[in-house]
Amino acid sequence: MVFVLASFNFLALPKTIYDIGLNYGWNRVQKGNLLSVNAVGFIVAALVSGYLSERFGKKQLIIFGLMFSSLGNAAFGYLPEIKLADPFYLFFMFNFLIGVGNGILEGLTNALIIHLHPDKSSLYLNLAHAFFALGALIAPLIGGWLMSVSGWQAIFYLNAVTSFVLFISLLLQACPTFRSDQGIKLKVLLYLAKNRIFLLLSLSIALYVAAEVGLIAWLVEYLRVNPNFRLSQFESGLFLSCFWLAMLAGRFVYGWWVEKTSPTFALSVSSIGGTIIIILFLTTANVGIAALLIFLYGISLSGMYATIFSLAGDRFPQYLGVVSGSMTAWVGLGGIISPNIIGRLSDVPGVGLSVGLATCGLYLLVVLLTTLLVSKSIH
Repeated sequence: MVFVLASFNFLALPKTIYDIGLNYGWNRVQKGNLLSVNAVGFIVAALVSGYLSERFGKKQLIIFGLMFSSLGNAAFGYLPEIKLADPFYLFFMFNFLIGVGNGILEGLTNALIIHLHPDKSSLYLNLAHAFFALGALIAPLIGGWLMSVSGWQAIFYLNAVTSFVLFISLLLQACPTFRSDQGIKLKVLLYLAKNRIFLLLSLSIALYVAAEVGLIAWLVEYLRVNPNFRLSQFESGLFLSCFWLAMLAGRFVYGWWVEKTSPTFALSVSSIGGTIIIILFLTTANVGIAALLIFLYGISLSGMYATIFSLAGDRFPQYLGVVSGSMTAWVGLGGIISPNIIGRLSDVPGVGLSVGLATCGLYLLVVLLTTLLVSKSIH
């Protein structure tokens, strides 16, 4: 359920940013900045919580993550009721808080899964992240209905209530505790910062996330403003559900595929396939073909996150808390880069969203390169 909530938080703003921006007259640079600040909060939380979990335990930190998620969502949703002329910086602050919550939840839950299943971490991480995809599949459908009957604020209120329910539930549950005598040691960070394999894996996961988040953040707006489509808010939201349906299906089999082949082979095929598919999507004018390509893009990307993450955990098991926090911070970095770059490119006269979204293919090509370099370094 933590991953389901994380997906709700992740998709809330991409689903609503177009409508919020219309209401306040924001340009795409402003919207890109608002999307990116969530990832800044994600990075800060991932770094800090990764260290603190080694000293205080993961359950305690996850509880704080749920608190931040609940408060941030409630405040974000209520902000229009204050009737400020342009509360952009307050939206900015509360979305940062939501990012902090998600950074704690995702980073520590990933580490907990690797601790519980060290021999098959890729398989179990892919299965766990299938619940993220499940939440992301239903989130646009629920969000579309809520926006039609109550407005975009209802999406954030739902996330706030869900966070609070999980907060109460976790308080009443026992949770496995994994602590080490590692604590917060600068030498661990320095060692990882100098390790070529760790840096390549970190870059890989950041660019994978850039390729995923870049599409998700701007897909709805692309389909609503592109003259070849001009889809409604609900129709464009269905494309998000299509993407996450593919991610859900793919994650159930991707871990098995990695076990039968190799992480290098799986990641290489995914990178090449994703690059080709995003180019085809941006050149088609047919709605049905576009939907099929979005589905195939989701299949291609479905298991890359968990596979890269598990490679890092398998390579550095003695530093798992710090590795988890650091890798999750790189995830946030990818979330900062892509939506912001796409927004800025799209505001350049004569460029548009198509060129901005094409950068997702470039990110995947670099993931292919780093994957091959990691494989060469290991062997």
